[in-house]
Amino acid sequence: MNKGTGPVGQPCPITIVGGGLAGCMMAWALSARGRQVRLFDRGDEVTSSKVAAGIINPVTGPKLTKAWRFEELWPAALRFYESIQQKTGKKIFHQMPLIRLLDSVKETDRWRRRLQSPGYAECLSDCPPDPGKYLRREHGSLSFDNAGYLDIRKFITLTRDLLGDDWRAGELLEAQAEGITLFCEGFSGMANPLFEWVQFKPAKGEILTLYIAGLEQDRIVNRGGVWLLPVGGGQFRCGATYDWERSDCEPTAQGRQKIETRLARLLQLPYEVIGHEAAVRPVVRKSRLLCGMHPAHGRIGFFNGLGSKGVLTSPFFAENFADYLCGRGAIDPEVDLCRNI
Repeated sequence: MNKGTGPVGQPCPITIVGGGLAGCMMAWALSARGRQVRLFDRGDEVTSSKVAAGIINPVTGPKLTKAWRFEELWPAALRFYESIQQKTGKKIFHQMPLIRLLDSVKETDRWRRRLQSPGYAECLSDCPPDPGKYLRREHGSLSFDNAGYLDIRKFITLTRDLLGDDWRAGELLEAQAEGITLFCEGFSGMANPLFEWVQFKPAKGEILTLYIAGLEQDRIVNRGGVWLLPVGGGQFRCGATYDWERSDCEPTAQGRQKIETRLARLLQLPYEVIGHEAAVRPVVRKSRLLCGMHPAHGRIGFFNGLGSKGVLTSPFFAENFADYLCGRGAIDPEVDLCRNI
């Protein structure tokens, strides 16, 4: 392939289906490479992209696992978001330290063992991990500088502004006859017959918005399966649940109770619940995004499965996929659709 050509070997327009995090990532990556892009979006008010908090956390989960390829993906994400901020003059990514409050003696011991593995000690901040008042920390705490959150709704709005009339409201159910069509449909991709063989395992998540008077906190705080994200004015987003059985977007009393039960182990202040949202994460096998071209249709592509770590992973792989579509290299084998079916 020559520089500037698609996988079919000729310059061509690119149609993106889906205006969530995945589709918007591809729109920016392709536009930066001079490609003609049009995007179709149904305009659903409730989607995983619009509900998600957009947090990047270097060490996650009850097993305190360092994020996959973090040393590579973190700087790529910072560069990607900074380039958009430079272009638009709008702040979308907020780099913000994260405090992890250890939840038990077992978790403390696990962290000590983790420190014996390469790459873990390097994640720690040089600053003392003092979470301040009103947060429970009887088992100790950790501090990470390489964290933050993306304002995903604002990112989507800026993408709509970027594309102008090429952002089309409505559904596109079939691939375009000319050019390349990329399906970036999130959870809705499960119903796409072109990709019925992709192994989705969606996870419903619920998030609360809280007003907490008296909690002065400028860092993300995490403990025991719950996190607090300060968003200003005494408001915090708090979550999130994982429900592998349900695939609706209705907030539930059970989801709220689960979050509040965990929050009681973290917070020592009263709070008011002022918002409750739910959506379904588009998770695929191995919990990693997949991208590439359909094995039987060379003009049809796929960029989906971002899951809960999409804000971290998608900038690097959107640029990788965009380079491939422009004839500049190969798709990373760890996320290549055709190598992981």
